[in-house]
Amino acid sequence: MLVRNLSFVKIHISFVLCWLVLITGGSSLSQAHEIRPALMQFEASQTQPSTLNITLDMTAEIFLSDMDIAALTDTDDSDKSDEYDRYRALSAAELAQQVRAGWLMLAAQIFVENGGVRLPLSLGDVTVETGLDKSQARQTKIQFTAAPLNADKGVVLYWASALGPLIVRQAESVTSSEPLYAVYLAAGEKSDAISLSSPVEVAMLDVVRRYLHSGFVHIIPRGLDHILFVLGLFLFSLSGRVLIYQISLFTLAHTITLALSSLGIVRISGQIVEPLIALSIAYVAIETIWAKGRFSLQRVILVTGFGLLHGLGFASVLADFGLPNAQFLPALISFNIGVEMGQLAIVAPLYLLFLWQRPSARFYRFAIQIPASIGIAAIGLYWTAERLGWLVF
Repeated sequence: MLVRNLSFVKIHISFVLCWLVLITGGSSLSQAHEIRPALMQFEASQTQPSTLNITLDMTAEIFLSDMDIAALTDTDDSDKSDEYDRYRALSAAELAQQVRAGWLMLAAQIFVENGGVRLPLSLGDVTVETGLDKSQARQTKIQFTAAPLNADKGVVLYWASALGPLIVRQAESVTSSEPLYAVYLAAGEKSDAISLSSPVEVAMLDVVRRYLHSGFVHIIPRGLDHILFVLGLFLFSLSGRVLIYQISLFTLAHTITLALSSLGIVRISGQIVEPLIALSIAYVAIETIWAKGRFSLQRVILVTGFGLLHGLGFASVLADFGLPNAQFLPALISFNIGVEMGQLAIVAPLYLLFLWQRPSARFYRFAIQIPASIGIAAIGLYWTAERLGWLVF
């Protein structure tokens, strides 16, 4: 009983230390997830056969501030961050007005090609998302048309690399709930030539390449929460065997829920999953401090459970642009391999470094393991509070 009480006290002390770190240095992490791929969805007009209807969901403040996000993960890393924040402070109506005023500049960076010919674009409605917490990036829905369209020829869509990654999706047909075409495009990359009358058969190698890439970039550089969780696993022990056990359990678990969610068998709202992922980061770091490298059944259950949770987070990325039915398995496996490559790119160099330096157990624990775990837990707690809307600035 005494041991349990001491452990209980230790955990509370650790949480207090984490919150102290938060107060002194955590505020700069409040917008870590703001840069996300934009979504461009299109379909041929039913009333005007020579017109392509397009809806673009994007963070308009990025464009309006003339920010180049091709290589960024956080708007605070740009020299235009102050301008970006100025646009964020506008009301929804004011922001929509700014988008309309800047439409010609945005249209110049959007390319809709039909049979090799670039089509002119005409602006329709502009709707800015409302009702969000101030810490969240709001989306702006921009509707526009491209004409004159030759429906017998394919269309190619892309935009300037400075605007970052883009998901291009063809709207569902009348007979199917699956998009006829969906793809994740890296900054500056072009879509395939897309048929307007039938599903596009993307080459297997292209499927593998694109989904490998999207899985990798979801970890590096865009998956800071998953990176911190993997670092929390790495810090647990200097033993290579223990590291392999943990990474294997985490991989197996998130593969299961990623597959189940992608198949539509398991669906949980991101409003529930995202705060829990943040809390899992804090918990695994706290547990690393007090477990002292002892790989027990409790650690197995912990890593497996949190792996299942993170798989739901990975699935939310795939949900944006979907998995093709015809090549579902190769796409899913490629995305998962990309995720694993991203994780290995984090832990493998660190493990080789420690293997080379061979720090003493005492030095590792007090100079590396405990301070780093407290920092990771602090960030996890901060993100938990932020994603629950508890932080007001």
